[in-house]
Amino acid sequence: MPHLRIRLAAASDLDSLVELEFSAFKLDRISKRSFRDLLASSAATILVAELKGSMIGSAVLLANARTSVIRLYSIAVAEGARGKGVATKLLEDALRRAAHAGAVRFRLETRFDNLDAQHLFEKAGLKPFDNVDGYYEDGARAIRYERILSNDTVS
Repeated sequence: MPHLRIRLAAASDLDSLVELEFSAFKLDRISKRSFRDLLASSAATILVAELKGSMIGSAVLLANARTSVIRLYSIAVAEGARGKGVATKLLEDALRRAAHAGAVRFRLETRFDNLDAQHLFEKAGLKPFDNVDGYYEDGARAIRYERILSNDTVS
């Protein structure tokens, strides 16, 4: 997607992040309060995908200081921008940032019935390693994914 810009979120993005989250997900949404806390947290990195000044995607990364794991907590793309490579660009940027930060593992969870997300993650080299029954608000099972990071991820 030409002219797509990935940048770090700022406090001024709060309302747009919440709007995107609530339009992208029916359940298990990040609340405004949680986004506010994430924006202020040194353990969180929020990426924003912009096209012509409009937010069309976001990704939330969480780092655990005690481990070498960075977790993709959420990735959201506006409905009209889906299928155009926005999630791929966000994920590529997230993987680069995780490797650059010294993480050894990059992990995430996705719903068992979210086949598009599973395809995206597997295409990016993530491998399923666990299932968690009842993970989501509606009781749905999660598939946990992981990718071992290396120096070549940084480039």
